[in-house]
Amino acid sequence: MQTDPETPTRRIYRGRGTAPETIPIPLLPGIPALTPRLSATAVPLHRIMSRDVICASCDLEIRVVVDLMLEHHIGCIPIVDGRQRPIGIITKSDIVEHVHAALIAADEGSPLPEDLKARTADDLMMPLAFTLSAYATVAHAAMMMITEDTHHVMVVSPTEELVGVVSSRDLVGWVLHSDGP
Repeated sequence: MQTDPETPTRRIYRGRGTAPETIPIPLLPGIPALTPRLSATAVPLHRIMSRDVICASCDLEIRVVVDLMLEHHIGCIPIVDGRQRPIGIITKSDIVEHVHAALIAADEGSPLPEDLKARTADDLMMPLAFTLSAYATVAHAAMMMITEDTHHVMVVSPTEELVGVVSSRDLVGWVLHSDGP
């Protein structure tokens, strides 16, 4: 299907070796650009963060981590130390990359390499904790997400304890709710 190069499109991959189906996305006339009433530089993260955070310790089994993500419909699980300070994070992307590497090894007929036999959170987590203070702003979180290519920022107290998580979904929700009627 030929489309105008200026028309936005989406590609639907259906598998089985077929080429993706390209479908034009219609532009809706008369919809004004969104202009949030509140400035992202004025809204602190504690107003938009998720406070009910499911965390894990380093020794939690990967199967349990995956079960928690699926059961609670969450995209990340922060890994915390004994004092509840974030030391890393496991995201859905980390799990997909891990599964992908295992599939490639299986397709090549080789046994699963030792580094792909993750058994605990410590084996799979990204050992970096991107954190901001609860008083950092929406703009700070958005900038960190773009700069660090992540969808989650952990929010910490002055004593560095985890108090919440801000996701890209939280930022989009803030934009939608801060837009006028």
